[in-house]
Amino acid sequence: MGIVYQAAAPVALRAKAEWHARNPRPDPGGPAMPQDVNFYMPIPSRRSPDCERARTDHLAWPSALGLITTEAAAERHRTADYADLAARFYPSATGADLDLGVDLMTFFFLFDDLFDGPRGADPQQAKQLTDVVAAALDGPLPTTAPPIAHGFADTWRRTCQGMSPAWRARAARTWRGYLAGYVDEASSRHYDTPYETAGEYLAMRRRTIGAQPTVDLAERVGRYEVPQRLFDSAILTAMLQIAIDTNIIDNDIASLEKEEARGEQNNMVLILMRQHGWTRSQSITHMQDEVRTRLEQFLLLETCLPKVYDTFSLGAKEREAVEEYRTDGIRALIRGAYDWHRRSKRYTTDYAIPAGRLGYLEDLGTVQ
Repeated sequence: MGIVYQAAAPVALRAKAEWHARNPRPDPGGPAMPQDVNFYMPIPSRRSPDCERARTDHLAWPSALGLITTEAAAERHRTADYADLAARFYPSATGADLDLGVDLMTFFFLFDDLFDGPRGADPQQAKQLTDVVAAALDGPLPTTAPPIAHGFADTWRRTCQGMSPAWRARAARTWRGYLAGYVDEASSRHYDTPYETAGEYLAMRRRTIGAQPTVDLAERVGRYEVPQRLFDSAILTAMLQIAIDTNIIDNDIASLEKEEARGEQNNMVLILMRQHGWTRSQSITHMQDEVRTRLEQFLLLETCLPKVYDTFSLGAKEREAVEEYRTDGIRALIRGAYDWHRRSKRYTTDYAIPAGRLGYLEDLGTVQ
């Protein structure tokens, strides 16, 4: 890695200087607000040309499954604009492929909302729901399963279409880790043991942020598969972790006010404040620096990929698949989340659901 850093350092340093000129650091003692926080972002913005059509149609799927049952719920869903998020995560997808991406985003956030109330602090309730959702990975669900589980089952069925058994097994492992993370979070809240360090928190949040399943779906909508042996590459593993960590850091700043309003303690800004005795603005500035460092490393790691392809003896089609994964999967995750966090109304305090007052959402996850 030392040689790579030496070769690419001038480019990285110029990019860093240009970014700092456009984005001066906030006063460490000042009241930096999440909506005012920008990051060093060297990846160009992209969005599917089919976004407007998908946005117009996207309520049909959750409404048919009983995931959205009132006009108020539909309006709340529209303001979050999950169609825009999917169009940024899957910028080359159109038609049914983009619709699958939109439906997956709908599942993610409706499912996540189910843990904003009492279930989110009760590991037994959390496990009861995550287990019934995970059962869809093994076969058909009983009709008595809650609507949110049937929603996941439908996206999983469509996700598997055309994909190899090896790919499905890899994607299923990712999903099981994602679901298990919610039980860990619930345990932390239940026992009032918030994560003490940013490292501990990141290890858990890498599962529940849903970034890896999001990138997995890029292979499905792109109709390709990354060669399984390439996931043994330290380079690709590091690139994926950078993309996921960047997503977490950005998401935690975007959701800070909403989470503070409901008493959440497991947010990286708040953890850094407790861990180091920093102010809110110092913690946010540190997180900006962490994103910049990670993305500079990401650009350097990208330059190593041709050698990785040679090391793993990838053929032309395999290299093409990995390149699509890099651009329409990993890069799209980084930039898509960044753009959407700054557009969506989901992270405003008006959007938040007060704990214990989930209304119609509670019915979506009731396990019989």
